[in-house]
Amino acid sequence: MGAPVYKSIAPFALLAVASAALLTGCASGPATDTAEHFATSTEDTLEQSVGSRPVVDCGTDPIELVDGTVVTCVLTDPSTGTQYDTSVTISEVKGSDYHIDVKVADSPKE
Repeated sequence: MGAPVYKSIAPFALLAVASAALLTGCASGPATDTAEHFATSTEDTLEQSVGSRPVVDCGTDPIELVDGTVVTCVLTDPSTGTQYDTSVTISEVKGSDYHIDVKVADSPKE
């Protein structure tokens, strides 16, 4: 059996939840996480949900950790290279912890 294809999970509008530790700076205002750490947390969440690890890119800008913030990332199926828009919603921000809900687009990016 080959590697799972993420296209098969996309139509289900995958929703997943995970806790993630955040990296904070000394500046006032909302806490932030690095885009790289945020993407890794998203990969961890999806791997737990579907059993294989995608590649997720959430850009390079720091992510402000504010309840309700939606971060647009790109999921790449490592077995095919197919890319999907992925919405990651931040919730339950408490100190250095937060939750994410992940929704993978139904169709690949064009």
